[in-house]
Amino acid sequence: MKQPNRVVKSIERAFYAFAERRVHHVGFSELKDWINGNTKDGISSPRLASFLRKNEQFKHISRIRKVGTNITETYWTLGRELDAPEEKGWVQVIKEADTGI
Repeated sequence: MKQPNRVVKSIERAFYAFAERRVHHVGFSELKDWINGNTKDGISSPRLASFLRKNEQFKHISRIRKVGTNITETYWTLGRELDAPEEKGWVQVIKEADTGI
C-alpha cells in the first residue's frame, strides 16, 4: 500500500495538471480518472474521497445534480474556495439541515 503522503502528492499533481490547462474546479470523476491514468496503482473512489475530505489543502466547492436524475458530481479545488462552476442541465444541491427524523 502507498504511503498517505505519496497519495496526497499524486492528488496535488493532478490539480497542478488541471491548473496548467486553466481548470481550477476539478470534478471528482475527472480527478479520479486522471490519477488512475497517470499513476501506477491508481486509486479507488472511497479512498480518494477520504483523502480529499481529510486534508485541509483540498477545498470542496460544490455538489451538483443532473436535472431529472440522481447523478451527482462534486467539485474540488486545491488551496482556496472559489465560486462553483456553472453547467447546463445541472442544479446545485443544497445540503438540508439535519432534523433528526
